[in-house]
Parts: sequence; C-alpha cells; structure tokens
Amino acid sequence: MNPYRHLLTLRPWQRHSLVLAVAGAVYVCIGLSYIFSEATPSREASLQLAISWMPLPAWGGVWILVGLLAILSSRWPPASETWGYTTMTGLSAGWAAFYAVGIIMGAPHQGISGVLAWGLVAFLWWAISGLVNPGAD
Repeated sequence: MNPYRHLLTLRPWQRHSLVLAVAGAVYVCIGLSYIFSEATPSREASLQLAISWMPLPAWGGVWILVGLLAILSSRWPPASETWGYTTMTGLSAGWAAFYAVGIIMGAPHQGISGVLAWGLVAFLWWAISGLVNPGAD
C-alpha cells in the first residue's frame, strides 16, 4: 500500500475553501494588474525598495504565484487547510513593509494608505486562519 496515497485526495469544500479560493483569485488579479498596467510615479516611489529587487511585472508574477498557491491550498493537501493563509499573510506583510520603507526613504506620505491597507490584510489572513469552519467538530 502506498504511504502517500492520502496526499492524492482532496479536502471537502468548506468555508475556508471558499475564502482561500476567492482571495487567491484576487491575488492573481492583483498580479495581472502589476504586469499589464502602467505604474504611477507615486506607486513607483512608494515601492522603490521592491522595484530595486525586481521590476513590478516580476512582482506581479509573485502575486500570481501566491494566489495560485492559495487556491491550491483551498482543497489540498487534506492534512493542512491553512497554509495558503500563511503565503498570503507573508506577501501582504512584506508589501506593507515595502510601503513603510518607501515612506522612510522619502516617498510621498500617501503611501501610508498602502502600509495600513496591506498591514490590515496581513493581520486578517493571520486571524482568519485560526477560525474554525462552521459545522466542524
């Protein structure tokens, strides 16, 4: 008998599955927007540290990858249902930090909205991951 057979199964569809699938799709769309839309000067100034590591379209690829991982985590593997939240928490917290560093380095102060929004999103993914699916024992 194959000891890894359990990895070939999917978890039943539950509330966490819905949240992870929808959030993953949103992250994919954010990634696509970074790839296909022109960055504004204020966004480039706010994300100057991130852009110094790699161009914004490459970051779009990172957002797409994290979104696809979140979608995958909505059903697989059966033993762990919250690892997709970890990937989204990490990227959101990192993005908030990039905005914060941008402000420290002289970017327009309107970047504070990026710090607060992405910091809140990171907190929400962290908090939601600990909630129990309705009807779960």
